[in-house]
Amino acid sequence: MELESPADRLRWARKNRSNFATASDAARAFGWTVPTYLGHENGDRIPSRKAAIKYATAYKVPWEWILEGGPLPGSRPQKTGPIPTKGEVAAGQWLDLDVEMDPRDFEQFPIAADPAYPHDAQYGLIVRGNSMNRVFSSGEVLHCLDVWKAPIEPEEEDIVIVERIRAQASQREVTAKRITKRGKLIVLSPDSTESKWKPIEFNPKDGHDGDEEVRVVAVVLATYRPIRRRK
Repeated sequence: MELESPADRLRWARKNRSNFATASDAARAFGWTVPTYLGHENGDRIPSRKAAIKYATAYKVPWEWILEGGPLPGSRPQKTGPIPTKGEVAAGQWLDLDVEMDPRDFEQFPIAADPAYPHDAQYGLIVRGNSMNRVFSSGEVLHCLDVWKAPIEPEEEDIVIVERIRAQASQREVTAKRITKRGKLIVLSPDSTESKWKPIEFNPKDGHDGDEEVRVVAVVLATYRPIRRRK
């Protein structure tokens, strides 16, 4: 079953992934502007990428599905075979938001999916740099689990994949950090021998660290260390 429009998919997500009977109830509970959300769910307006990410986070569905459609979340047949390596995780490297990563641009590795989670929620990221070099080295591959596509919540001391967005500069950074809590704040810390890497602190209610939007996008399940053979 596929739903035709973003409005149809938002209504399905609210009814099937939350306990809110009406769009107004959901908007007020999540702190969204009620007329704006009503317009999105009624089909009067198409949500932006930023709005889709916000709704997807609340309803635990992929934001791409809200905007682009496809099979209902959780209804896809289970895939088999290695997980795709689809990008890099590099602290301090900012990329344009509009640049889409193509897995075909990256070397692929024989990393088996964890059968406890959906195959489509798992992917690899190649480590670049030393911001977590006490745990893994540059060149290793992180086995990641998407927190929106899988039924998982990050726990204290987990290593997570963090996305930071500079909206004004239209840039995105993807990095790995260790997650802890301090009061109401989420603390995302490096684990490095280099003192230049600093922690990120933010309140999960607003999802911002200063002028940057911060969100945890995946939990790291394991690492894969390829050994290069001499030719």
